[in-house]
Amino acid sequence: METSQELRRLFDKAFVSQNLKAGETLFEQDEHDDRLFVLDKGLLEVSVYSANGRKHALNLLRPESIFGEIAMFDPGPRTARIEAVEDCQLRYIRQAALIAEIAREPHLAAELLSLAGKRMRWMSRQMEEQVFLPPAPRLAAKVLYLAGDDNEIEMSQAQLADYVGVTREVVSKILSEWRREGIVQLSRGRINLCDAAALEKIKNVNPT
Repeated sequence: METSQELRRLFDKAFVSQNLKAGETLFEQDEHDDRLFVLDKGLLEVSVYSANGRKHALNLLRPESIFGEIAMFDPGPRTARIEAVEDCQLRYIRQAALIAEIAREPHLAAELLSLAGKRMRWMSRQMEEQVFLPPAPRLAAKVLYLAGDDNEIEMSQAQLADYVGVTREVVSKILSEWRREGIVQLSRGRINLCDAAALEKIKNVNPT
């Protein structure tokens, strides 16, 4: 989620800097941590693991994303694991320091509640896609989201499968079909979108 002007001012005033190297973990799922973060540079992957160790990637955080707000309201265990995809620059504030800032500027509480509400709506949409959409529309939705304005994704098909919740073989088969139809171009570790409108149509298909 991107920062509002109000939260940006808070970040500039009260946050502590932190750097991560590519491959380093910011925090683990179920780890106790009470920090609110903003990502200034780099990419972060958000993922969860099942009891048997199966990974499901949830999100790719880009610069200006803020995250960790659940800990501001309920400082319990983290609900996901966050790892640096590339070198990252972050800032954070701990719960006690944030509460002190809110005491001075009460309107920040509304900003945080709005942020939490947006996060819940986003997670609800992801859950609906995961439960109700067939693999092709689900993959189309995730490709469009991950590609963003660049119309490009730099990750392996196995990594993309972690985001969609299907096997690498399923992703490979669908992408190959899309390549033949001129919807995408494929190269090693990269997917380029050639026809985003076609992916929008696939994403919006009604499951039967």
